[in-house]
Amino acid sequence: MTAAAPVRIAIYDLDRTVLRTPTFTLFLLWAAWRVAPWRLLALPALLLLFAGAGLGLYGRDTFKPAAIRLMLGPQIPAARAADLARRFAAWRVPADVPPGAVATIARDRAEGHRLLLATAAPEFYATAIGAALGFDGVVATRHLRGEDGAWLPAIDGTNCYGAEKARRIEEWLARHAEPGDRRLRVYSDHASDAPSFALADECFAVGRSGRLARLARAHGWTLVDFSYPA
Repeated sequence: MTAAAPVRIAIYDLDRTVLRTPTFTLFLLWAAWRVAPWRLLALPALLLLFAGAGLGLYGRDTFKPAAIRLMLGPQIPAARAADLARRFAAWRVPADVPPGAVATIARDRAEGHRLLLATAAPEFYATAIGAALGFDGVVATRHLRGEDGAWLPAIDGTNCYGAEKARRIEEWLARHAEPGDRRLRVYSDHASDAPSFALADECFAVGRSGRLARLARAHGWTLVDFSYPA
């Protein structure tokens, strides 16, 4: 009996990988302008939050909820969140998808890979971006929900970043493919995704940032540039 072919899965980071522009701050400003433009007066406070995070005074698990609360309020009603996410995704896809990402995603899909978007971005808009790209699944930072389904700034668990992202990818894989029956590709622009690369059979470092390039050379990852068609 011929052994079944392995399930092929291509896992993509979002910011600066599938999209050129980081989404978190862009989404906050874009959504605040549409929901409550007066909140843009809080931009100096947002910059102070960024500065504190940059200085290491607190981590992403603290920074992200504070930034969301500041710019969007203590909760986002479910219907409004869904509408904002859909409109934001329509604005960014395909306009902000670099040509190399377009070509690579199309190639992976044609080769029979299932496509998974794995990102630290909030789940409610990352899911809409994944859908706009035609991905099969999304792993992202989860946020608590109110009794009426409203999205709350507070993170449910831990920010989907670094080792936590790899753990969440493993959870997704456990539901979709047995360990011995899968072959993984991972694409990311950032060295923090080294734990996710460690899960993969094929690793693609996107861009040429110094630290990522050094890691790529040390570990034998393939360097790719999505600025140009693959």
